[in-house]
Amino acid sequence: MKPAVSIITPTYNRGHLLPRVWQSLRQQTESHFQWIIVDDGSTDDTRQVVEDFADPRITYIWQNNTGVNGARNRGDKEIQADYVIYLDSDDELFRESTLQEMLTEIQGTRPDIAWVAFTVVDSEGKAHLYHLPADRLETHYLDHVCEQKLRGEFFAIYRRDATELAAWPPYNGLEALRHWRILKHRSALLINRPARIYHTQSGDNLTGAHAGIRRAASMAAATEELITDHQSVWLQHCPCQLGKYRFYKAMYLALSTTGFRAIPDVFLAIWYGDARMKSKTVLLLMVLFLPIKARQWLFLKRATL
Repeated sequence: MKPAVSIITPTYNRGHLLPRVWQSLRQQTESHFQWIIVDDGSTDDTRQVVEDFADPRITYIWQNNTGVNGARNRGDKEIQADYVIYLDSDDELFRESTLQEMLTEIQGTRPDIAWVAFTVVDSEGKAHLYHLPADRLETHYLDHVCEQKLRGEFFAIYRRDATELAAWPPYNGLEALRHWRILKHRSALLINRPARIYHTQSGDNLTGAHAGIRRAASMAAATEELITDHQSVWLQHCPCQLGKYRFYKAMYLALSTTGFRAIPDVFLAIWYGDARMKSKTVLLLMVLFLPIKARQWLFLKRATL
């Protein structure tokens, strides 16, 4: 008998966090699941931690490090169920009935609904910032790429056949590349009900800023790919989005290469961006002619404020 749902968890040197995820899963009222753990080249005790769980519902895969989306793509190859959830190694499900609730919701939708997404709370039980104008909202491609009806953190259960419409992008971030490509073919349902507890690793903004600098070149390439995918739609329906993502690309370029490469995106961000984005872009323009180390230092300094 195949499992009711496959759960994919990419992990890298987080063996100490996996017991919390496992505790969250093993107490679920829906116990017929497959947990796919993709170890993305860990050098800690992750393998031993998983072996100690000793449960046949767990599929453990070790691979050389490719990044979180590469690990998710590897996990996709092991899916046995008709539905799939992507649960990170530093998160947990909201309550014991969460898996059952998510399955019930997606099984009750039309086949053209790619996923059903729920809201997210932090580890202190406070809702993350998100905007959802109704308790239940069917959304479409334009709703997502224009980011006007909804925004923020959501946690989804997907139809397996929908995940086959687009792979995870080869970048550590910007998952919207996959989601928006799927939404060109399918719709989604969003529900204002928490399903995931989000944990921050350190609560240190400076740690995240250092990671942002390391990933900046990759994120500039990912943002350019996103722009290529949706620029014509943005120009027709929500041009401020083009300003927003041109700003992001310019920022990533400013953190990873010569400032001159960011200038074309800076001017497009000023041209298309809303008032807030124009203001941020002008500030970015003012620092582009500083040495890259100075730009990175200012970025880190801002993270401490």
